[in-house]
Amino acid sequence: MEILRVENLSKDFNGIMALNNINFNLKEGEIHGIIGSNGSGKSTLMNILFGSKHIRQTGGYEGNIFIYNKKVEIKNTYDAIKLGIGMVHQELALLGELDISSNIKINRENIIDSTKILGNFAIVDVDKNNDDARVSLSKVGIDIDSRIKVKDISSNLKQFIEIAREIDNTSLKILILDEPTSSLNTRETKMLLSHLKEIAKSGISVIFISHRLEEVTQICHRVTVLRDGEIIGQYEKEDYDINKLALDMIGKEVVQTLKKKNKSTSNPILSFNNIEVSYRNNIYTDISLDINEGEVLGITGLAGHGQELFGYGLMGLYHMDGDVRYKGEKLNIKDSNAMIKKGIYLLPNERKEMGLLLNHSIWENLVFESYDKQNKFMKYPRLKHLSPLNYKAIYRYSNNMIEELNIKVRDIEQEIRELSGGNQQKVCIGRAITINPEILFVGEPTRGIDIYSKEIILDMLLKLNEEKNTTIIISSGEVSELKRVCDRIAVMYENKVFKIFHKDFDSEEFSLAISGRRLNEDEEA
Repeated sequence: MEILRVENLSKDFNGIMALNNINFNLKEGEIHGIIGSNGSGKSTLMNILFGSKHIRQTGGYEGNIFIYNKKVEIKNTYDAIKLGIGMVHQELALLGELDISSNIKINRENIIDSTKILGNFAIVDVDKNNDDARVSLSKVGIDIDSRIKVKDISSNLKQFIEIAREIDNTSLKILILDEPTSSLNTRETKMLLSHLKEIAKSGISVIFISHRLEEVTQICHRVTVLRDGEIIGQYEKEDYDINKLALDMIGKEVVQTLKKKNKSTSNPILSFNNIEVSYRNNIYTDISLDINEGEVLGITGLAGHGQELFGYGLMGLYHMDGDVRYKGEKLNIKDSNAMIKKGIYLLPNERKEMGLLLNHSIWENLVFESYDKQNKFMKYPRLKHLSPLNYKAIYRYSNNMIEELNIKVRDIEQEIRELSGGNQQKVCIGRAITINPEILFVGEPTRGIDIYSKEIILDMLLKLNEEKNTTIIISSGEVSELKRVCDRIAVMYENKVFKIFHKDFDSEEFSLAISGRRLNEDEEA
């Protein structure tokens, strides 16, 4: 049975077509994949279906939407929820100071009936909320104390909580998932996909948006491909061909980036010597790592095992104590501004929370730290902060960066909050390149990025390394990418460096290291 149908759906932003005559349908209990490059129109389509206020504020949409063959008008998110539509965005929206059950039950709290005498107020039934939360979490394979505050759990668990929050809604008919596995490791992804199949079998229809084509072809009954706001192709399961899907998405062949030569220098530029790091109410001690000058170092491991702690610790996002040396000189790790002045820069995982000025233009997001911290793009550099900005140079540079990184924008004055998540990520990468650091920590640089843009970003990072000898530290769960671009890969386990691998390492040994085990462990013991 058809649950959703859209007919001739179109949307433009200031005359630029984001969607052009889209015709699409979704069956009851179906998992339907929607794929496309960044800026292809996926986000716009989903925002229309979920009643985003940005759609309303920019003139609404054209075309018709039907739920169970009844024409509906989705003016806002409240309308969407009433129609049984739920959505989990790529950028998570949880309240960190509330516990897990409160986030799952928000706006659907159980109350103690006898307290309704208080008029519009009533006492929340905390125990019933916790029971409901546990049931919803179990449907996505998670067993965790629902009384823990969200701010104290890892990013991967937050993804499961967002999905559990939507599933907790007993009126849910259509679940929209935008890049639901981007923050998950292989094991967690497998578990989520398995549970999504069970959710679909229960009658809930799923719209599954992902750049990971292997997952799309594994879980989806049908796939629709978008490019430049139009449907390029629609495929049944028996017709899946990953190469054909990729070609439809991008419109051309994709060449994988590969590091040309391995830098074998053993000259440390940055050394962490038995440091102590505390975050999420835990303290981790005796952590050491030498980062060699001019190398590309990958840091990976299971989610929550500390891949990001070195960069976050240096920049004050985690509390770090101990001996950290830069070119042999002991650093004052309490002064994050001094780090940037020394040429050490962090591009964090959470781009919207820590990496973007959402209400500012694209050009400001590209260059603001360069003129604020380094006095670049000034008309009279010697005057430093007293000098006006050199807008001509800024605009020329920003337009060049947009072209190099293939960022889909209206113009450089566009506010960055209007861009798709993938294009926002590329702007973050552009700012890091603009800073031109000596040491660059970058977290999950290709998360939520289409396959073509991934290679552009990886290629630009390698160019930064090869042409300017920038030392680059990439923390990522994308091990196949790290193998292609890194000189060494450090595996973290329980917030310590468990083992460091060089090129052409043994896959079995690497897989064991991820879970804190070694080859011939008994013999070594």
